[in-house]
Amino acid sequence: MSDPLEILKIMSIEGMGPRLYKSLSDKYGMPEKIIPGLIDNYAEDGSIPSGILSSIHSGRYLEYFNKHRLWMKQSGARLMTVDDIRYPDILKHIYDPPPVLSYLGEWDPKDNNALAVVGTRYPDHYGKRVTRDFTQALVDLDITIISGLAKGVDSIAHFTAVRAGKRTIAVLGTPPDIIYPAENRSLMRQICQNGVVLSEFIVGHKTAPGCFVRRNRLISGLSRGVIVTQAGDKSGALATAFSANEQNREVFAVPGNIYSGLHDGCHRLIKKGAKLIEKTEDILEELPVLMQKRLPQMNLITEAANLQDVTDSGKLILSILSKEPVYVDTILEKTSLNHSKLMSVLLQLELKGYIKQLPGKFYIRKI
Repeated sequence: MSDPLEILKIMSIEGMGPRLYKSLSDKYGMPEKIIPGLIDNYAEDGSIPSGILSSIHSGRYLEYFNKHRLWMKQSGARLMTVDDIRYPDILKHIYDPPPVLSYLGEWDPKDNNALAVVGTRYPDHYGKRVTRDFTQALVDLDITIISGLAKGVDSIAHFTAVRAGKRTIAVLGTPPDIIYPAENRSLMRQICQNGVVLSEFIVGHKTAPGCFVRRNRLISGLSRGVIVTQAGDKSGALATAFSANEQNREVFAVPGNIYSGLHDGCHRLIKKGAKLIEKTEDILEELPVLMQKRLPQMNLITEAANLQDVTDSGKLILSILSKEPVYVDTILEKTSLNHSKLMSVLLQLELKGYIKQLPGKFYIRKI
């Protein structure tokens, strides 16, 4: 496993992002070779932004690196890299997973089955009630709630989980030493007692509106699906829903008053294919991995019903898999699918909870 501090040092360079880091990592190999490689080969590589080398030569990146380490020491935060065994497996599958995350709190196996709850910063009475009711019903099933610690819907979702003594994860759109809005500092501390607060950003780096957009892909990337409880047509929650769609996550939306204009974003999502939800069961029937938590209490579905949302290719793969691990090349051979199609279908089945990937590219059937 790569040294987390070496990766943190590289990400402390202003302008460095996950995609550029991945490109440089592929080119130079070990993280400690990246900065010397940039200095030696910069003139030959016109694709590297000029600000990257400027940050290296000025030493600014080391200032940020040292500030981040000091904050970690004072706060008790830890680092987690993409090749760390603790790094959420579901997040590794997104297009640009963060090379390193800073986090407070403790991860739990329950977090593998999480749902995001997002929405407007200024919900009306209906939006507040809907957010509380859906969140409460989900945490009662021990489903981890993910949101962005913003005002409004995010805060209500986090607080509902905290009040119930259940798991919740807050994904920051700021460096981890900055809690925005400041009024949520107390809520952040409560989340850390039975959940996680995380950020991919570096202490000292400037926060721009684009940081919150980048943050949204992590909210959706950590979840099995995204629930938008209330959103206007220009709500930032829509960006999280669009990220979820790109990541092959389920998107759910709660309908609202057609005259107020405060729910137009939810209605637009529904028109574009998001599932309209009125009760918790509407969510669970789309995600069998979560539905299993209800089976001792409810006898609503059978395996045949579960498979209604699976493509023919998915059903073929399920017919091949069992509780015994099967190597990916064996699945490839028996299905005659091309590699790209196979990996796409396997990911869909895994996100829906039908199968599980084991180390070494082996798969087993869960349902």
